[in-house]
Amino acid sequence: MKDIILAGIQASGKGTQAQKLLEKYGNQIAYFETGNILRALMSNENVIGNYLRETVNSGRLVKDEIIIGLFKIFLETLDEKHLLGDGNLRRIGQTKGILDALLEKGRKPLVIQLEIPEEEVYKRLANRKMCKSCWKIHSTLFDGEVEKCIKCWGELYIRTDDADQNAIANRIAEYQKETLPALEYVDSLWLLVKIDGMQSIDTIFAQIEELMKDKE
Repeated sequence: MKDIILAGIQASGKGTQAQKLLEKYGNQIAYFETGNILRALMSNENVIGNYLRETVNSGRLVKDEIIIGLFKIFLETLDEKHLLGDGNLRRIGQTKGILDALLEKGRKPLVIQLEIPEEEVYKRLANRKMCKSCWKIHSTLFDGEVEKCIKCWGELYIRTDDADQNAIANRIAEYQKETLPALEYVDSLWLLVKIDGMQSIDTIFAQIEELMKDKE
């Protein structure tokens, strides 16, 4: 089984596919999801939590060095497990640091980019809710109208940046400016595979499973 990093614009389905992989291969993989790790650190009333809250709430991006440092700590916990990354390659500096850390460990990851059109981003973000307890994302497009988290029965809420059209436009612009060049760099290393994110969830999952297989 290969190390996998899921990439793509917001609402492209990375989290959904990551959860399906965890449900099936949970004892074989370790999950590194940048957003959830940062939210966990932000919940602490200490210097680190305060710094991250101030940075994120002011609209600034967390420094690449911090993300890379967290990832290197995570790598030390992998042991015999395979990596499942989700949304980690957001900028070129981050991407180079994370890939270099993996290659230094003798790991050659496969980055899978889920592609959806811009108008689909607006549609999906307008129809999703997040759990306050476990941060699982629910989509009314795929899950129907749910009142409680289907994973932990926690309270659901709509993220401010999902409801704000200007915020969504800014995130799309940031993806195009920062993330696409990072993924082009990954492609130059022959580590990138693109998948049509408009296919059904199960079809995408089957394609990811096939790509995960060691064929050497």
